[in-house]
Amino acid sequence: MIVKTYQSRAVLEILQQGQTYRARRNLGFDVAYQGLIRLLGLHCDAPIFGYLKGHRRCTNGKISSSVLLTLDVPAEYVYLTEYSVWADYMYCVMHYTLPTNRESVTANEEVTQRQFSLIMNDLKTQRSPSYYAVPQAVMEKIKPEWLIQVTDHTHSPFYRFWQALRGN
Repeated sequence: MIVKTYQSRAVLEILQQGQTYRARRNLGFDVAYQGLIRLLGLHCDAPIFGYLKGHRRCTNGKISSSVLLTLDVPAEYVYLTEYSVWADYMYCVMHYTLPTNRESVTANEEVTQRQFSLIMNDLKTQRSPSYYAVPQAVMEKIKPEWLIQVTDHTHSPFYRFWQALRGN
């Protein structure tokens, strides 16, 4: 599968050194990420997100120091989720689950346990990429041999355009 993902230059440097990149835990989203890792059966500290080439992407993912990595990832290393379902899951876990049980929601008026269970089941069920309106690719790691293209976003679009005109 061709997966595109925005990452920092530090990730690119790790891959260029021939090392496998594994994301580190994110303290702000750790509770939700650990729940997603359990749901999908991943073996990592934190998931890596991307989008499939030729499909709508979730966000543009760009930050001033990002690079767009194009990866050719074997299908068995890519877990797909619907972006909006993933976003709903993240919101529910961060706001409505019990600290002792992240699969149970507290009593509230916005989301029921049944709705939350449907969200979790949807995330667990892997489908063909064509099923998803906005497929989100979730990976445990990025291996250097998967890297097929790098697009540098550390410069402004105008600067990149100017460099392209000059042939650099």
